[in-house]
Amino acid sequence: MKLISWNVRGLGKPRTVRRLRDYLRDVNPSVVFLIETKLQSAEMERVRRKCGFSNGIEVGSRGRSGGLCLAWKGSCQISLRSYSDCHIDFMFTDDGEGRSWRCTGFYGAPEERYRRDSWNLLRQLNDCPNIPWLVIGDFNELLFSFEKMAGRVRSQRQMSDFQEALNDCALSDVGYQGRWFTWEKGKFEDTNIRERLDRGVANNAWWSCHPHFTLSHLAHSFSDHCPLLVNTPSTAENKAHWHFKFEAAWILEESCETEVANLWAVSTGTLPDRLRFVGLGLDNWFRKLRASRKITKRSLTKRLEELVGLYPTDEILGELEEVKLSLNLEADKSELYWEQRARANWLRNGDKNTAFFHRHATQRKKQNRILKLTNDAGVTYSSLDLMEVIAREYFQNLFNSGGVADCSHVLEGITPKISEVENRRLLRPYTEEEIYRAVKMMGPLKAAGEDGLGAIFYQRFWNIFGKEVTRFCIAVLNGEVDMGLINKTHIVLIPKKADPSHMSQFRPISLCNVLYKIVSKVLANRMQHLLSDCIDEAQSAFVPGRLISDNIMVAYEILHCLQKKRVGRSGNFALKLDMSKAYDRVEWVFVAQITEKMGFASEWVQRIMSCMSSVSYSVVLNGMIGESFLPSRGLRQGDPLSPFLFLICSEGLSSLLRRGNMLGTVKGFRLNRYAPNVTHLLFADDSIIFGDASVTDAENIKSILYEYSICSGQVINFEKSGLFFSSNVSDSVKMDIQYLLEIDHTSSIEKYLGLPSLVGRNKK
Repeated sequence: MKLISWNVRGLGKPRTVRRLRDYLRDVNPSVVFLIETKLQSAEMERVRRKCGFSNGIEVGSRGRSGGLCLAWKGSCQISLRSYSDCHIDFMFTDDGEGRSWRCTGFYGAPEERYRRDSWNLLRQLNDCPNIPWLVIGDFNELLFSFEKMAGRVRSQRQMSDFQEALNDCALSDVGYQGRWFTWEKGKFEDTNIRERLDRGVANNAWWSCHPHFTLSHLAHSFSDHCPLLVNTPSTAENKAHWHFKFEAAWILEESCETEVANLWAVSTGTLPDRLRFVGLGLDNWFRKLRASRKITKRSLTKRLEELVGLYPTDEILGELEEVKLSLNLEADKSELYWEQRARANWLRNGDKNTAFFHRHATQRKKQNRILKLTNDAGVTYSSLDLMEVIAREYFQNLFNSGGVADCSHVLEGITPKISEVENRRLLRPYTEEEIYRAVKMMGPLKAAGEDGLGAIFYQRFWNIFGKEVTRFCIAVLNGEVDMGLINKTHIVLIPKKADPSHMSQFRPISLCNVLYKIVSKVLANRMQHLLSDCIDEAQSAFVPGRLISDNIMVAYEILHCLQKKRVGRSGNFALKLDMSKAYDRVEWVFVAQITEKMGFASEWVQRIMSCMSSVSYSVVLNGMIGESFLPSRGLRQGDPLSPFLFLICSEGLSSLLRRGNMLGTVKGFRLNRYAPNVTHLLFADDSIIFGDASVTDAENIKSILYEYSICSGQVINFEKSGLFFSSNVSDSVKMDIQYLLEIDHTSSIEKYLGLPSLVGRNKK
């Protein structure tokens, strides 16, 4: 475990924050204690998060003086004991070795008249002498006179007070590695002062607990205090399983395009093989480039350490400033690399959930590391191999077709809408312009798939291999090349909650190859313009020319009307449906049958089926790619075709409800006598069904839902579904319908749609 304590002397300037962030990224500590942040708590929290620490405690400054921050990574177990303007006291638990110890980040009073208050605080904190205890920070005091060079001689009384406080607490100095001083002032020989104000002290129990620890005085190029790094041996984590990923920031390197062109020129084999060769070559290229940068930075840092250890003559101090300047220039280069990567990912994708989850899925950060999984039998495993088996079997069961019932009744309500002319337009020859348009439409920083090459790689270097990619994709679209070659998908798991252990507590993210996405996007672009003719008007999502907000407003008006309906012989209900794993359970055969009934040519249906049925999955667990398996149902949310195919699937439900309304078995709801009858509203995979508040109407709707379920594979999530009744429905009728549908009554269905509360106040 690495812990850094550092008096940063203010973090109010963006440049200082960037330097701190880059420095912490290089050292990679697990815990950081910062002193004199000179920021309020909210400001410091933003800085902490910019530095990559999601967990932390901030003590705000008083005006622009003081301020503390304790930050730690998600993998650490930290529990706060106490804090003040001058300290943060906490317990650290090491999961790997099952031991706990105490640490106090300490800030001695900078003014001499308050120094004794600091020592009394230290004595008050000495309440658990048997627990291993480390105190680290800026004490603003010396233990001995030789810990200072130049300047005013330190009072012996001041040093004695500090020594007595440490003796009273049974704490002793832990020593250091590196230069002897931790604070420096003055750039010229006659004004330069050096002191050891920062240190670590510990009790005997801590020494016994960490016999092999080190405390180092680190070199730096900003702040007049140096960082203290405590390093304690810990149990090694499971080795990461490497697989290639093209980094977007590589395109900032001048030599990148030349390297891609050279690698492409000597590559052989199929297009996927050639691209894989280029990717691996780029990885080797960047490793060498990064190594040369590290050598330069290391030599500058070493020279800096040598200079600060020398007597501060004018020549030494002058060279010291030059080395610091050069080191800062190297930091600027590194900052450009990391800033471009982080800024693009967050500012462009951070506000969109899908992109946000996809970005995090590929980074294998510690907070996403899966430590254990529990199988269906309730047995928990922590072995990576056994956890992969649990995850793979879970998805194999989820993507395994349960068979499709006779769909003739569902298909009766679907009218062919696609003309022969439109089919010819769908099946016209594919062009280079379509392929290139599909590439340009992709988000450049969306996560890469199995081959590790994201859309930005294709967009940036299209001039090098664009023609070959175009020919290959057209061959796949024409059925001349097996789509399975590029239809390999990685499933990564993002925790929904802290410390997850069951598969239901993870959000699965499907990462498709860009080559497959190009093919799928071309098909989706051709198909989407015909959806408005094929899809029921009750569906408002993903259909060109329709807005999901239209259905939301209609739903809100109906729900508001139901709430205000207090008279009348017959009441109404709204059934909010939530489908469990809606995309994952879609039956391919059902989609194909509806697509054919809509009038799409059989050749087009075969192309769509090829996209669905040629996929193979592998679960990625803590960076390890598991065994591949073949599904027999399901759609992927990362596939450009999937939203449109799901609309076709849900058209089966619309068909049954339309037919029920025509036969009078599903009544629906009218806002007034002149308004159209609304039986249902669809919002992609969410839906609301309206009916008369009668057992008969509820039975008919239940029958429709059952038929839709056995044909489409969809399963209702009863816990997340709800019933909303008009105000004139009696309690007995409500109970009968709830019992029949096995769905609970809710009074806040509008929250399901992200709507404001219904007009009027709740009367309790």
